[in-house]
Amino acid sequence: MFKVVHFLNQFFAGVGGEEKTHIAPEIREGALGPGKGLQVQLADKARIEATVFCGDNFFAEHVEEAKARIVELVQAWRPQLLVAGPAFDSGRYGFACAEVCHAVATSLGVPCVAAMHPENPGVDAHRSYNNLHVYVIPTTETVAGMSQALGKMAALATRLAAGEALGPALEEGYLPRGIRKDEVATKTAAERALDMLLAKLSGRPYVTEVPWMRWERVMAAQPLADLASATIAVATTSGLVPWGNPDQFWARRNTKWAKYSLGGDRLMEKGKWEAVHSGYNTTIVGENPNYAVPLDVMRELEDSGVFGSLYPFYYSTTGGQGAPQVMEKMAREMSQDMKAGGVDGVLLVAT
Repeated sequence: MFKVVHFLNQFFAGVGGEEKTHIAPEIREGALGPGKGLQVQLADKARIEATVFCGDNFFAEHVEEAKARIVELVQAWRPQLLVAGPAFDSGRYGFACAEVCHAVATSLGVPCVAAMHPENPGVDAHRSYNNLHVYVIPTTETVAGMSQALGKMAALATRLAAGEALGPALEEGYLPRGIRKDEVATKTAAERALDMLLAKLSGRPYVTEVPWMRWERVMAAQPLADLASATIAVATTSGLVPWGNPDQFWARRNTKWAKYSLGGDRLMEKGKWEAVHSGYNTTIVGENPNYAVPLDVMRELEDSGVFGSLYPFYYSTTGGQGAPQVMEKMAREMSQDMKAGGVDGVLLVAT
């Protein structure tokens, strides 16, 4: 029987909801929350010795501190495997699972299995590490798929702990990591490419050797019929927020958006706003927030009658290393809010 440590967030560990997202990493003996179901799936092949957990916000705001503490807590139990989640479509939780697995696998040499929805931002974080000792099982978006996810995690964990070699992602059921391994092929590249082409033309199934992401085509909106009477809003991916970052945006892989009041201000004043972003020098925006939200210029255009009126709120998120699916979801939510507020057009400020 091999020893397992399970990583959960504060909610699934049974500590609390949003009011407990600030708690630092802790560890308790035995299985908690979904870990009890996972223990049933593992049966007598493994035992969950302890459960380590952390508040979602604490982890997001203190990533390196949280990882270091979690590695220390896990090391004390000397597990042969770490499992994390399932996180389903929870972005903060999925990100934490990916980071914890990478840290534990790298620092302790312990293989790790996590589980989350394929569009969870944690999947992008996982792939960016190309860690050979970390595997992520795909799940449904919601906890409705909990039983199925735990079964898959247990099956993969058992094989890893037994030292069994795993095949490619498409064969074994875990999410691709972007890792390529050399192997001897019986056909040349040209022959394999021709086989795939013939299969495609005849409607037979095939699997490409070089997968690529297919982007959905987005049609441009029709031009505004009467700009002089239109209500215009400003949106930015620069991560500009009121000083203190009240909504706790992440500097990278952010999963949140918010709208903030412009009031009757004529410009964005230095000291009232700050930028939360890992992809550019935010000091420049800190010195002049109008670079991110050009309120000064928009007021001039409004006064001169170029457009009807400026919407009294601006929309903000952080685009640095944002997962495309998450950014698309946030854009859809923003646009729905804009429509409800009577916005006719949007100025999207480049970062």
